[in-house]
Amino acid sequence: MKNKFTAITSGLIGATLFITSTAISAGEVWKIQSHLPTGHLVYQAEQAWVNNVNVMLGGRLQLELLPGGAVVPQNETIDAIGYGIIDGDITTPAYFAGRDKGFAMLADLIGGYDDWTQAFAWCEFGGGKELFQKAYDKYNLHFVGCSNAGIESVIAKKPIRSLADFKGIKIRAPSGLAAGMFSKMGASPVNMGMADIYSSLEKGVIDAADASSYVMNSEAGFHDIAKYPLVDFHSLPVLSMSVNQKKWDAQPKDIQQILTTAYRDLTVQINLSDMVARGDVMAKDRSEGVEPIYWSAEEKSKMRQLAKSVWAEAATASPLAKDAYQSHVDFMAKLGLL
Repeated sequence: MKNKFTAITSGLIGATLFITSTAISAGEVWKIQSHLPTGHLVYQAEQAWVNNVNVMLGGRLQLELLPGGAVVPQNETIDAIGYGIIDGDITTPAYFAGRDKGFAMLADLIGGYDDWTQAFAWCEFGGGKELFQKAYDKYNLHFVGCSNAGIESVIAKKPIRSLADFKGIKIRAPSGLAAGMFSKMGASPVNMGMADIYSSLEKGVIDAADASSYVMNSEAGFHDIAKYPLVDFHSLPVLSMSVNQKKWDAQPKDIQQILTTAYRDLTVQINLSDMVARGDVMAKDRSEGVEPIYWSAEEKSKMRQLAKSVWAEAATASPLAKDAYQSHVDFMAKLGLL
């Protein structure tokens, strides 16, 4: 009788623990901080992605997206995740370049890839994921994936039809690889926030700006005053998603796979949406006197060679920078870009 009672009691305790565990899991919410404000088109794409993923997770886990700076500054999410202040982020790793210059090259190989599919392929099949995980290991982070928001265009008040036309151009550009590349092209980089671009263009403080994709720049109103956008030009910023390693390890394999596989889809959604929207946006721009400018393959090749010298210089900054440089160069050579 005792043995039978013990067995029943043990079974009830086991069932209770299972139910409790399930309830805790069902109630678990991961706070994921973006680096963008709620009004940004990419943030809205991230929110739509989170909504879809939560359906796939079926209530066992829930993601909650927070705008940039909601809990910690954008350059501190890497620590906040490790310490459990937030559970994850979707961000540009360029914010972490102050810790290791290698993050800048992982975040955006300025002047490198021609389109989002090439940069995405580097992440998935060119060693990018592995390099990110190696870099994040010391922060107790698990790297989920490196989406991207598409290739950026240059906002310009003057026509820039060739490498030579950049000479003397005052261009808003973030410090680092972008500023280095524009300097080599003969331009004068100016470091300023996104909020200051419109007024600076309007007042003639700058002639051009490194900002976002063609569609996003147009919808932000930049083409109203800058009529010569340089289309699909130079920059493919990574959107890295990372989460707390211990919390990741505590999830069942199927949830881990849902998050990993689903994150690849964010890239597709952002870039396909941009592609579909571009035709109408560009037609409206042209009707209002905007002249989109595309560089020839020859001019892009010249730019890439200049950019390569910027990458090589940056590669000396740290072991991670060297590894990132070699990984990119090897993969671009495989694609026939170098």
